[in-house]
Amino acid sequence: MIGIKPFVIARVTTYYQHWRRRDERRRGLAFDGSGRDRRRMENRGTKSPGLVAGVCTIRPSIQTLMARMRAASPARDTDTRDVLKRNRGVRRSQGATTMQRLQNRLFCSLRAAFHLPTTSSPRRRLLSSTTTSPARFDAEGYLVAVCGLTPSQALKASKSLSHLTAPDQPDAVRAFLAGLGLSESDVASAVARTPRLLCCDVDGALAPRVSQLRCIGLSAPQIARLVPLVPRVFVSPGPPYVSRLAFYLSLLGSFDKVHAAIRRDASFLNRSRKPPNLGFLRQCGLTARDIAKLFALAPRLLAGSEERLRAVMARAEELGVPRGTPMYPHALWTAYSIGRESATAKMELLKSLGWSSCQVATAVAKMPGVLGGSEDRLRRAVDFLTKEAGMDAEAIARAPAMLKFSIEGRLRPRLMVLKLLKEKGLLAEGRPFYPGACMSEESFLKNFVRPHEASVPGLAEAYAAAVRAGKARARDAP
Repeated sequence: MIGIKPFVIARVTTYYQHWRRRDERRRGLAFDGSGRDRRRMENRGTKSPGLVAGVCTIRPSIQTLMARMRAASPARDTDTRDVLKRNRGVRRSQGATTMQRLQNRLFCSLRAAFHLPTTSSPRRRLLSSTTTSPARFDAEGYLVAVCGLTPSQALKASKSLSHLTAPDQPDAVRAFLAGLGLSESDVASAVARTPRLLCCDVDGALAPRVSQLRCIGLSAPQIARLVPLVPRVFVSPGPPYVSRLAFYLSLLGSFDKVHAAIRRDASFLNRSRKPPNLGFLRQCGLTARDIAKLFALAPRLLAGSEERLRAVMARAEELGVPRGTPMYPHALWTAYSIGRESATAKMELLKSLGWSSCQVATAVAKMPGVLGGSEDRLRRAVDFLTKEAGMDAEAIARAPAMLKFSIEGRLRPRLMVLKLLKEKGLLAEGRPFYPGACMSEESFLKNFVRPHEASVPGLAEAYAAAVRAGKARARDAP
């Protein structure tokens, strides 16, 4: 079956007009479909023998049709292109209608010449295929309804699935990921990050990659935690990602540290070489533990230039944190992530709240991260600890971690419990707030809530309600 497209009709019409004008004006010959005219068509570049035979067969029909059109509109030029050039208003639409009528009637003649089946709408298509095309796979709808992506995510991700004709491959991938222990939300996150994951061959790509990850010491739950963060590990061919993961596992010492570093910045897995500043940091006296801690805090710092690292180290020493101390990696991270002007402004803020230069230096040396928050949050923390908790600047400077705790979600509920216990005589009046504030949640419940539930009914429920309300207020705060 010969497929004839709309541009073929237009081209045949143009060829016919050109040949007719040439024969009539130059040689005075009629376009009669002779063998000489057939050779002219072949020389003009028409390379389909079937099309040549069909056009020569329908020439009388075309000629009759054109004559009828001239009789119906004697003042109109037979060349539609000339009409369009001279008339830009109503004649434009009339010429387009005439050409459309010509193409529709020419379609009937071509269909009869080639013995083609009847079609329902010649304006929509010139030839209907003998086979019905299969229904197209709705990738966008599949991503929304089955994978749980948002419409905007699905619109972007569907481009990677446009070649699929059925959902069999994505269904197989989803079943494989579910077998690894991924939840539906994890699968949606992975697909949103790397839509090509749904196109991977389960037996040829995904299962071998899981085996490679197991060989470097990852368990099935760890692999399941890795997929939503870096699904490209499964899509990328070859072993580079696996070998890089193995290197960082040995550098950081545990999967949890690698996972935390990936959550901060997964781009370090894209780099084909090891962090270039490892040797320099070792020369500066940093231990493997310090390097691992620094990498977990700021992965890009180790991949930057040595000059930048030197500048960061100099600023860390300006903060009063010497090399070799446990807080030195945190000081490097603070110096890397916070500008010099911002750090200076926050230290001046503490002095304006009544702190001495020595107290500010003590707090920063003990916890450089206190300079990482906003000035407003730092001011509110100092006000709460001094006015409500009754602490002085010296006590806060010796325990600067309290400046980083959530006021509404941690400090205020715990202060409520301790005050209530002191009112009931169950806690010494002079007991400081710092130990209770710095305990873990489980330790606080074990030491201050559960032992006194009988003496203070509803203490656990009141504390839990205060924590929930405080977290809600902190979440809704601008």
